[in-house]
Amino acid sequence: MKTGVMPVGHLSASQVRSVLLSATAPPPLRNSRPWRFQCTPDSIELYANPLTGNDSDQRERLLDCGAALLNLRLAIKAQGSHADVRLFPTAGRPELLAIVRPHGYETISPHDEELVTAIADRHSNRRPFTAAVVPSSVQRQLRRGAEMERAWLATVTADQVPQLREIMRRSELPPATPGPGSGTDLDVEPERLVVVIGSLHDTALARLQAGQAMQRVLLTATAAGISASLSSQPMAAPATRRELRQLIGGGLWPQIMLRLGHGTAVPVSAQALLEDVVISDEHPFAASRPDGAARRGAR
Repeated sequence: MKTGVMPVGHLSASQVRSVLLSATAPPPLRNSRPWRFQCTPDSIELYANPLTGNDSDQRERLLDCGAALLNLRLAIKAQGSHADVRLFPTAGRPELLAIVRPHGYETISPHDEELVTAIADRHSNRRPFTAAVVPSSVQRQLRRGAEMERAWLATVTADQVPQLREIMRRSELPPATPGPGSGTDLDVEPERLVVVIGSLHDTALARLQAGQAMQRVLLTATAAGISASLSSQPMAAPATRRELRQLIGGGLWPQIMLRLGHGTAVPVSAQALLEDVVISDEHPFAASRPDGAARRGAR
């Protein structure tokens, strides 16, 4: 079956397939994978499924798409090519999130090469973590990773844990009481590393950038042998999200919370088939144009 994979720029069809497999590897925050890709002779376009639902649903979809975009950029660089990225390139087409043009040549750095290797191993780990701390050197790398993508990483300090527990309680996420064989999405303990990735603005662009920051932080953690669990529950309700914003200083909009530490291995989730996420004649993009008419995948 035709998948829509084709040569793009000076990348061969097999190279494009490889970078798309990397792009579709991030486990989504929810079960559905909201990203769609379309190949043209000179670019790979990233689309989001129609952004219906509440504000939290839209934020999570943009975070997921940002994670896929970061993987795509890194994978193109691993092929020796420069990834020229334009975010929200067309006014009036909010579903078109990015156009990525692989052109020219670029040598991948050793650090980014480690992140590419980590793509296949990155997954969320909700099992209880050990008491071992995340080294300060790794924490600095995580912070730099977020900043590289125009987002910021705020650490929840030990004296902020009681207030965070209360915020989580009001967001209907049960308080964490880790013990033998137990655990929740977030083991909120003073000795655990809990961070929030935030942005200065709360626009669609800022959320897409925060998704790229989230993935760079997660890949950096994976490369360092650190497990991660993600939670967006405290961001689901506007009231608790405002409280979390105040907790981390009031200057950032919280987009996602991460628990980081040393955990036991968990199974890797199955990856979506390219046939399901690459737009082609057989699999046109499901969204409609602003005028309501159905749109075919081919331009």
